[in-house]
Amino acid sequence: MAGFVLTQHACGTGETTDAAGATAAPSSSSLSVTSPAEATTTSASKPTRTSRTPDAPGGGSSGNGPILRGERQVVIRPTQEAEGILALDAQGRLNLTDGPSNFTLFVFVPVRDGLHQIRTAKAGAGGEPSCLGIRDNGSNPLTVVAAACDTRRQGQLFRIRKAPEAATDGYGISNQGAYLQISAERGLIAEKLSDAPLRTVYTFVDNGSAPAQPGS
Repeated sequence: MAGFVLTQHACGTGETTDAAGATAAPSSSSLSVTSPAEATTTSASKPTRTSRTPDAPGGGSSGNGPILRGERQVVIRPTQEAEGILALDAQGRLNLTDGPSNFTLFVFVPVRDGLHQIRTAKAGAGGEPSCLGIRDNGSNPLTVVAAACDTRRQGQLFRIRKAPEAATDGYGISNQGAYLQISAERGLIAEKLSDAPLRTVYTFVDNGSAPAQPGS
């Protein structure tokens, strides 16, 4: 496995519904994520490469650097978390982890109008990468789950922007105005800024060239 092997916190998910109403199933069988029992036998490792943001040297100052061109595979690290990074858990939900997991490396794939899909760098059991997508949970907060990649689904199109609320190298990740934020009670959720302040910003830890086809 390329990248890190890190643990996950399991959270149940059902069928994924994006903001446009399309559905996709975040199947743990297609992801082959390490189970909690298996994770106990794997020693955790931490990101050790230098953080490279979209505006890193060689990428220019426009934010259209190698990471946002889909040329690099990265670990997504919340700046306020000393140890934790984002990973897909056994049920295919994106959450914070500080231990072993099979899916901790992601590729930002440009789609259109400054929007990106966030694909797993590693393929699942079906041989294809998964894409992160917004899941509508009714009266409960929006969550982010793995789904079959489809650029027609608005729930899979994310915007990455420099976060003025943060120190250098802090970026906000949003989908249609709902930002990915860490909640102590609910884990990683997506919230509209009209409902809450932007309290979670991210840096991207470069882990080398992205696969020719993310997930391959």
